[in-house]
Amino acid sequence: MANETAGRSARGILIFVILALVVGLFCLIFVRPSTASTGPDQVALHYKGGAFTSKRFSDCIAPSNRVFDGPGDGHFAYPASQTNFVFDAGDGDGGPITFVTKDGIEMTVEGVANFLLNTSCEPLTIGDVRYEGGALQRFHELIGNRYSAYMTEDGLRSDGWRQVLSVYIARPLDTAIDRAGQAYTYTELYTDPAKKALWEQSVLDQLPTLINRQTDGDTEFFLNFAITLQKPEPPQSIKDELIKQQAAVAAAKAAQAEAEAREAAALAQVEVEKAEALKIQARVDVLGQLGFLQQYAIDNGLNPFQPSTNSLINPGQ
Repeated sequence: MANETAGRSARGILIFVILALVVGLFCLIFVRPSTASTGPDQVALHYKGGAFTSKRFSDCIAPSNRVFDGPGDGHFAYPASQTNFVFDAGDGDGGPITFVTKDGIEMTVEGVANFLLNTSCEPLTIGDVRYEGGALQRFHELIGNRYSAYMTEDGLRSDGWRQVLSVYIARPLDTAIDRAGQAYTYTELYTDPAKKALWEQSVLDQLPTLINRQTDGDTEFFLNFAITLQKPEPPQSIKDELIKQQAAVAAAKAAQAEAEAREAAALAQVEVEKAEALKIQARVDVLGQLGFLQQYAIDNGLNPFQPSTNSLINPGQ
């Protein structure tokens, strides 16, 4: 009897321990608080939502903050600092962009587009929808959450963020570069820095509008654009032809310069000879023609006064 009582008591204790463990595990899973920490270049969205409730927006978390919120709450951080979209043949965010010029030449350009994500949390209303978290909440719910574009727990920009850039930045940028390039010839963009600067400005002017078309347009999700484009490159065959043309032009200019130099030398020689002729005429005017010739002979080591046989007197006559 005593053994049976002891067995029941042990089973009761074991059941109690198991229930306590289950309750403890339940608390760890569903009751523990959530936490978030933002860096100096991050803004986070806080969404309430426990295990048995739907998620709903609560508030924004400013940069350089650490918060503890309810169990099951979600936090989604986005970059508040400048974003660079690099397009080149290296390890950039995208490859070089090709476009066609006014004269039908396909060119390739590398560069970087800089901008800011609109992290404003000022409330706004779009149609019948109220966004207490402002532009950032709307971006998250329309785009960011779909691509998981929020930053990683380590504070890094995620693969989802890079995918957003490829869809909402790269494609409008490609279109802007192509449209702007159709206003110039390839030689203007390749050899004229002033034309290249105008083309770059045209790309920058078109870019925000094209991006807003991609993102619904009611709210500007990307702001403060800047763009730097390298000198666009035509195909190698075109560059080789340009080198030949430049060599031909250089040779023609060299030949022209040589001809002009020879002409100038000839003209100078003529002027020298004219001056010498005037000098001679002046001496003739003073000495007379015979006197000038006699003086010329003397000056050049000759004797103008040679004896003449006609002047000898024959003593026998």
